[in-house]
Amino acid sequence: MLSERLQHVEYLIGYEGNAFAFTGDVEEDLLSITSVHPMREDAVRVFLTKADAGWSVVEKLVAQGRLVETRYGEHRFYVRCLMRSRHP
Repeated sequence: MLSERLQHVEYLIGYEGNAFAFTGDVEEDLLSITSVHPMREDAVRVFLTKADAGWSVVEKLVAQGRLVETRYGEHRFYVRCLMRSRHP
């Protein structure tokens, strides 16, 4: 259906790999990446290693409700929580 209207259509179902950009602010980088698409746990660990940061960054963001851990199939993923409570 889409290819009838567009010149190029690509179905993205494969694993994207671990090549994520790093700007120097580990927390904001993780939140930016995971607001676009979930990151597998192994990709998060590779990212943290490259950033010279520990898993405590993820634990902190999860505890704050800014990052959510979920499972799909055999893998654990992390995704940014975009819904904020409107209660004080």
